[in-house]
Parts: sequence; C-alpha cells; structure tokens
Amino acid sequence: MQPLNNHTAQPVSRHMRRGALSGVLWAFGLATTLLLVGLWGRAVTADQETLARSTGEVLSADVVTQRVYDWIGDGIAAAAGIPVDDVQPAVEAVRSSPEANRAISALVEDAVAVFMAPPGSEASVDIGGALRPLVPRIVAELAERGVGVSENNVTAALANLDAVEIDTGEAGNAMAVAGAARGVLTIGVLLAFVVLVLAGSLAVALSDDRMAMVRSLGTRLAFSALSFAALFRIGGWVLDPDGGRSPIIRGGATVIGSNLHVFLFVAAVGAAMAGVAGAVWWFLALRAGPLPPADAEEDDPTRELVAV
Repeated sequence: MQPLNNHTAQPVSRHMRRGALSGVLWAFGLATTLLLVGLWGRAVTADQETLARSTGEVLSADVVTQRVYDWIGDGIAAAAGIPVDDVQPAVEAVRSSPEANRAISALVEDAVAVFMAPPGSEASVDIGGALRPLVPRIVAELAERGVGVSENNVTAALANLDAVEIDTGEAGNAMAVAGAARGVLTIGVLLAFVVLVLAGSLAVALSDDRMAMVRSLGTRLAFSALSFAALFRIGGWVLDPDGGRSPIIRGGATVIGSNLHVFLFVAAVGAAMAGVAGAVWWFLALRAGPLPPADAEEDDPTRELVAV
C-alpha cells in the first residue's frame, strides 16, 4: 500500500499561492502610491502658474517686506543727513497705505518674473524704480513729523538702492530646479509603473478568478487615487484654513492643493478597468451557468486516499 499525497499537496500549494498573492498585492499598493505621488509631483513642477503664485506668496512674507522698508529708511537718512530714527516712523506710516501695497505687489511680481525666467538669462529687480511712486507720500509723512526732506532727496535715496541681481543659472533659477526635479520624478514614475504592471500581472496569474482580480486591482487603484486627492485637498486646507497664516505656509498650501486632477484622472482609469473587468466577469458567469463549490471535490468523503 502506498499513500497518495495529492490531497494534502493541493492545500499546501494553495496556501503558498495565497501567501505569495499577499506579497504581490502589497507591492502593487506600494507601486500605486509611488506612481500617484510621482505623477502629481511632475504635474506640479510643470505648472508655472502654481509655482509663480506660491513663490509670490512666499516673497510677500513680512520679513522680506520689512527688509525693503529698512532699506528705504536707511537710504533717506543717508541722503538727507538726518538720523534714521527720525525717518523710520514716517516710513512705517507709509507702509500701511494703498500706494505701498501696490508698490510691494509690483516688486514681488518683478521678483517672481525673475525667478521664473529661462535659465541663463540676465535678470534683476529694480527696487528703487518699483518704490518711486511712494516718494510724495513719504515726503508728506516726514513733513507731518517736522522733518523737512525734499522729493529730490527721497528720489535720490531710492535710486541709490541697488538693483538685486538674481542668479538664473542652473542652480539658482526656479524653473531649472523644477526641471531637474521633474527629471528625477519621471524616472520614479516609470519604475513605479513597471512594478505596478508586474505586480498586477502576478496577482492575476496567482488568482483563482482572474477577472475578479482585475476588477479588484482596478478598484484598489481608483480608491487609492481618490484617497490621495482627498488627502492633498484636506492637507492644503489644514495648512492654511482661511488664507491668513504666514505667507510661507500659504505658499506651501497652494502647492499641496494644486493639480488634484492628476489623482482624479488615475481614479477614472482604475474605475474604468474595474468596470470592464466586472462586465466581462458577469458575461462569462452568465454563459457558464452555476458552478459547483470549489472545495466540493476535496470535501468528498468517498475520495480514495490509498492505493492498493
């Protein structure tokens, strides 16, 4: 008499396949995450409008604005030969005026345009030229405080403010940095896509019901993409709920909350894949009719286990 091992070998093989399937699905999920993040990152680095808006919000920070007004006060004091403490209160009063807001906005726009200029171009920000509309208001504020300074002195002081030269080379230009980041992200996206396809193919091969697995993978992809869209949208809101936090945080929130259409597109692809697989599975099930239980043969107590 010789025992037959087919009955015991099948459950062992099935357990091994299920274990392998769990690992493959984990790899599929990891590749999905890397692919989604990579695609979103590439979209952001190519979105000049978002990058410009975020850069402008960062440059409008109080520390940058304060430095500009310190330069104005020091320049006027040096040009008129008066203590800077007599000039600074007038400059601070001008700071809250509509003219000052417009001048600083124009200055920030010039700086953003320089940062977004093509690599290698010569660019500078003319601080004195941008602030020249403030001359009459500064003179008026100084006169109210008993400090007599002519418009010519204030104009000369602003003209002496050195234009800020900004390096637009490969290391200093925002678009050059974004381009380099986009190249790295492209490699990451390609690798993630390859792993995603391989893991998905292995999952289908290891599954008992291949159409059901394709539908499951499509559903996983769709829900992962929707989850990332919700996460990034909520994350941008949490960083700056009412738009009133620091400009640096507001700039980060602008980037995080942008280009969510990438996730929605991937979600649509996953949903379409799941829908097509589900329709095929349903059609095949109708043609095949009702199937016997998968374990019916294994559970048959009359199965011969021993050969004579």
